[in-house]
Amino acid sequence: MIVQDIKRPNWEKEIPNVDTWKATFTEDSRFVIFTQNQDTLCIMNLKTGDIEHIPQVKSFTLNHQSLVYLLNSQDQKLIVRNLQTGIQQKYTDIDDYFCNNDGTVILLQKKADTTHELEWLNVETNAINTIWQGKKISNCIFNTTSEECSFIEKEDKGDESIHTLWLYKQGDEKATVLVNGQTTGMEKGMLLNNSAPKFSKDGNYIFFELISPPPTTDNTVNVWHYNDKIIQQDQLKDLTNYYQAVIQKKNGHVVRFTSENESVASSFDNNNIDENILIKTNFNYDSDWLRDMRSSLYLFNIKNSTRKIVKKDMILDNGSLSRSYVLYYDAEKRQYFTYNIKTGNTVNVSQSIKEPLYDVEGDHPRVPSYYASRSFIWSQNDSAVLIYDRYDIWQIDPLGIRSPINITNGYGKKNHIVFRIIETKWNIDKYLKDGSLILSAFNLNNKENGFYSIDADKKKNPIQLSMGKHLDYVGLISPNSQLLYDYPPVKALDTNAYIIRRSSVTDAPNFFYTKDFKDYVQISHNEPQKDYNWMTSELVKWKLPDGKPAEGILYKPENFDPNKKYPIIFFLYERVANELNYWYDFEQSSGDMNIPYFVSNGYIVFRPDIYYKIGEPGASAYNSVMSALKYLSNNPWIDVHHAGLQGHSFGGYEVNYLVTAAHAFTAAASASGPVDFCSIYSLSSYNRYMTESYQCRIGGTPWNKLNLYLKNSPFFQANKVTTPLLLMVGKNDNSVPPQQGIEYFLALRRLKKKAWLLEYENGGHQGGGIDYTIRLGQFFDHYLKDSIAPKWMTDGINARLKGIDPGFEKSK
Repeated sequence: MIVQDIKRPNWEKEIPNVDTWKATFTEDSRFVIFTQNQDTLCIMNLKTGDIEHIPQVKSFTLNHQSLVYLLNSQDQKLIVRNLQTGIQQKYTDIDDYFCNNDGTVILLQKKADTTHELEWLNVETNAINTIWQGKKISNCIFNTTSEECSFIEKEDKGDESIHTLWLYKQGDEKATVLVNGQTTGMEKGMLLNNSAPKFSKDGNYIFFELISPPPTTDNTVNVWHYNDKIIQQDQLKDLTNYYQAVIQKKNGHVVRFTSENESVASSFDNNNIDENILIKTNFNYDSDWLRDMRSSLYLFNIKNSTRKIVKKDMILDNGSLSRSYVLYYDAEKRQYFTYNIKTGNTVNVSQSIKEPLYDVEGDHPRVPSYYASRSFIWSQNDSAVLIYDRYDIWQIDPLGIRSPINITNGYGKKNHIVFRIIETKWNIDKYLKDGSLILSAFNLNNKENGFYSIDADKKKNPIQLSMGKHLDYVGLISPNSQLLYDYPPVKALDTNAYIIRRSSVTDAPNFFYTKDFKDYVQISHNEPQKDYNWMTSELVKWKLPDGKPAEGILYKPENFDPNKKYPIIFFLYERVANELNYWYDFEQSSGDMNIPYFVSNGYIVFRPDIYYKIGEPGASAYNSVMSALKYLSNNPWIDVHHAGLQGHSFGGYEVNYLVTAAHAFTAAASASGPVDFCSIYSLSSYNRYMTESYQCRIGGTPWNKLNLYLKNSPFFQANKVTTPLLLMVGKNDNSVPPQQGIEYFLALRRLKKKAWLLEYENGGHQGGGIDYTIRLGQFFDHYLKDSIAPKWMTDGINARLKGIDPGFEKSK
């Protein structure tokens, strides 16, 4: 861990063996608190750099100026230290503790013989009251005023755990039982789960989770029914049902407000739950098979325990709940709607926006999704809410009376810049206070990234703060974007000072300090790339056979020599050109080939965007890749006679297909890729969805589009393969069944084609690690660099020698 003074760049302390995720500054910036070697608590004085070491610390909590830590000692001592005064209080025989948010109250759990006691400690007065006795407690929370707390007691009875929810109010003599098996409203077969309870904002209601555990069953038969909403295969993954419930403290009546296959859609954190809760039926991959499997939105009112329908049977991810409205996107109508909680009226609030609010680049045979935010941002009085189109940001009147306002003034569309809100508390607070926002910006033409500022209340263009050939912060550009650089800027508490995480294809991630998002000071110096022949990237643009523009990324070695010829590997997936400035760590190839590894070792790597047509995933890959190869072959430094293919998952499918349709590649490697759309179709709900609607994009079933299933399945074209092919599967792959790779290998073997299959016993969808890295490198080195083939390629490895002789040595 490095502790650095930003104002004094020469003041820096480097501390080894630190559990950095636990490191924290005190509010007055006098100390930094962290743990070292797992159980040593350290207090660093930031003025002197001196560090106090406290060994054998079980846990610690920092609240304002109070540092609370529990020693793993014989007397189980708890220390409460005031870091400003140095005064500390000691308490012994403490088994566990729970602090409120400001550190003024600590609950001390003590073990006494076979029971536990819970004591309420007022830190300011040092007054202690015993409020509870019983079995061990967990998941204790406080209300907003810290006058009440609620906690769960766990009692083990044989193989079963019984949980009880307790409530204590300051001033009462003892805690009282709030929920157990006998509480009014508890249904037969329901049990309280051991998850953290939550207070409503006003503190009058407490939320908790119920479970319905699976009964003791006869495991001899699973009965599959044609009208099952969820097939047996998926039901058997978890036989426990989970439900959300609430209890009003006054009437003591439990109300369960979610049913099977439902979840809470609105924000559901402590102390932010108002009067209503938004509930949705869970999305399932079979939603287009049965109409009633589509999602529905409901409102549950905690005060009168009523439930209202907001919208039934729709395609949606989520809704957004404010105090007065529910906002949702109707994917079939491609519009946003608000539901007025008070009146029950539904209004189309986006119909006057002429720009498409749906994914215009969507290339799947399904209703296109919307440009989603992590959470929709409402004004303080619910008079406006913000939504996105492809480029810009709109301010919407939830009543639908005032016209929508493009707060980025159409600047994004004019300049092909995608603007997204940095959804951090400090930025949203700025918007709620004065209407100003810091936006992340991504230029789709040149892939530059940076920041702009706007005043949402004024119709002016956004002001550029900084843009460059790097990544600072990129949210979700579009529903199918592969690029996500989700490291939002961190703001100082009481001043306009920020830390960002910046990287590029040539520069490893480092931290930068800024006050205005214009001028930056680099404060970390992580440079692992300096030890290697690293790589550069450049954006390549060419035309597809139909004349449409295409993009891709070309990676060259840092020491690139235009007078040499380089072997090239096409690394395939879907749309990746936006990753032009993305930093790739130097690491193992666990499915995807590691680009720095191959570029550093003298290869050129090209990643083309694949442009799909519905029903033609194979031909789409062929058109994109072969047109790119033709375009790149005009460069004299590319050795087109030593060209390879590699892909993982759906990129593996693209490789599997291309070797049946093209003969221009010297070698190909496919990892965890589908090969037979017919055999994979009915293996699971997910595979059916993947084949019909998702990546395979067939757009129908095998019964109405059988020709497309056969035409796009590499298995049925295996006789056309002439390219040596290295296949890889993981036995525990839950995404693409490993039998797909085995099926392809056995077909190629039967046809006497050159093929190898690496089957990793403990591998999943990603697998192989260092072993696959070595074999993939040796495979391409042999075919693309004419190096001697290793023994595993020439002779194979007998099963008796598995784990004994890897066969890495070169054949003689």
